[in-house]
Amino acid sequence: MRKTLLIACSGLLIFSSCKKEVEERLKNTTTTAVTTSSVTNYYVNGTTGSDANAGTSDTLPLKTIQAALWKTTDGVGATIWVAGGTYKEKLWWPYSGADSTHPITLTNYNGGTVILDGVNAVNGDQKAMIAAVSKSHVRINNITVANNITSSAVGILFQGSGTDIQVTGCKIYNIGWTTDSTAVPSSTDNANPLMVWGDALASYNKVYIGSNQIYSCNTGYSEGLTMAGNVENFLIESNVVHHIRNIGIDMTGHYSWANTNDSVNMARNGNVKYNIVYNCISPVALNGGIYVDGGKYINIEGNICYNNYAGISAGCENNNYTATGINIRDNFIYNSRNAGILVGSNQTNSKVTYSTIMNNSLYKNNTDGGWGGEISLQNTDYLTIKNNIVNSASDIMVIALWGYSSTNLVSDYNLYYGLSGSAASSTFDWYPTGTTYGSLAAFTAATGLDAHSTYGNPNYVSSTNLHLSSTSPAINAGDPSFVLGYQEFDIDKQSRIQNSRVDKGADETAY
Repeated sequence: MRKTLLIACSGLLIFSSCKKEVEERLKNTTTTAVTTSSVTNYYVNGTTGSDANAGTSDTLPLKTIQAALWKTTDGVGATIWVAGGTYKEKLWWPYSGADSTHPITLTNYNGGTVILDGVNAVNGDQKAMIAAVSKSHVRINNITVANNITSSAVGILFQGSGTDIQVTGCKIYNIGWTTDSTAVPSSTDNANPLMVWGDALASYNKVYIGSNQIYSCNTGYSEGLTMAGNVENFLIESNVVHHIRNIGIDMTGHYSWANTNDSVNMARNGNVKYNIVYNCISPVALNGGIYVDGGKYINIEGNICYNNYAGISAGCENNNYTATGINIRDNFIYNSRNAGILVGSNQTNSKVTYSTIMNNSLYKNNTDGGWGGEISLQNTDYLTIKNNIVNSASDIMVIALWGYSSTNLVSDYNLYYGLSGSAASSTFDWYPTGTTYGSLAAFTAATGLDAHSTYGNPNYVSSTNLHLSSTSPAINAGDPSFVLGYQEFDIDKQSRIQNSRVDKGADETAY
């Protein structure tokens, strides 16, 4: 796993009632459209502009983005339109907008490509390319943030507390603690391309991170996209995160650097959906493409994760705490170096509780051939594993790791398939009892788990396309008592049940 020390810069299936509240709070904040009515417009052009101009027309623009930000007013909506070009600036965000319909927006003008470049940038001592501390009603749209290489470098940072912030359509790349892509970091070597950090008693909330690209970042012990500390009611949607030298997307809790108030020190009440995460591999530790570490009531659904160290993980790396209500469902996960899905705490007195692994499609994970298997368990309590397709690169299906416990475990209606093509060779390594079960039948007989699970080739379309062909035994074969989650869809955002019975795996067919 890991966890990061970041140095600052100057459920239970989500219960339907809880999930509904999250979605309702977010639904008015999930648009990438730029609000222009009843706001003041400022224009920036790095070639023709002058900071002596008023900047209120595109014929007399300002020269720098920072000058435009200083012209905004606290509690008043404004849109800053930036002409295409490269801007050598690190920006300090001084004010909040008025409300969700009158935010302060930074966006590109007339479709131009706007690049914030950290090389020899003005305000170079600032660690973040864009820093907003306790600001609300903020929009950052269609801006490229690049080339910030320094100790504790940050691309876009929201820190403190606030509400209604959106980052959409942005590209963030080459944010790192060093330029040496082969360097092995220590725990004090960190960089965060995009981070929302709730370090106050009040939360950062109503956070939308959508349709961004985050890539080619040397993050050390940190992550590509991070929700840390007191952050709640967030939606991370339709982003592409890749080639990160650690975790791709991370939601953390219970780290003293993030927040000193234990009761609110965790990312919670959020959704991570329809993202594509790949090639996120740490040089020093096992890491997940998508990872919840000590968070609460978070859905991870409809994502495509491949070629990561581990695919999707939920844990709790701080002792005497729990991660609760983590729902991993309807994801495609393949070609991970270690486990496809890894759930459970690695700490003696911590657990992942009341969580689910449901309707995921896994294919040939654990490519390193180690102890990972397709699904790996550490300390869990009340974990349900149902309706998954587990197509192993070997014959190892599920591993409950040595020295950990999985109490109140439910596992059923899964479809298993391995390298040998033989149900009698399916391996379930159940180290809490010190036993390796050499077949699905032996595992069921000894544990009572997977009584209705089956063995067979799922007949995926291809090795990188985990949709079901018409001959798949996963079709209409899931748990007949399956209860649809609130606003739950399949991997293609289609109805989760298209016939009378749910399919196994992430793809729901009309066959």
